[in-house]
Amino acid sequence: MPRMSVCRAAHALVVSDMAPNLSGVASADAARMADLAELALDFAKAHLKPEGMLIIKGFHGSGFSQIVRDFKLTFTYVRERKPAASRAESAESFLVGRTLKPAD
Repeated sequence: MPRMSVCRAAHALVVSDMAPNLSGVASADAARMADLAELALDFAKAHLKPEGMLIIKGFHGSGFSQIVRDFKLTFTYVRERKPAASRAESAESFLVGRTLKPAD
């Protein structure tokens, strides 16, 4: 399990560059990626300032649209970004979520 900060202050930015060890089995890799995204989202909900931002690494494939949906349920602003330095054929991209929606 990844180590997480225990800082009491709210953060303006959380960046998760976590990625699973890819096995080549699409369904297993998607499940691992979803678990890491969920960990990052849970951490952000608990530790971000209301106007804060979360950036996570993701990989297109099975389950990616579910991660985007979870971001849209959590943040008012959600964008997907692919760094210019990333290879064109790479499935890697980053999700950016900004401004937490009020908790129900």
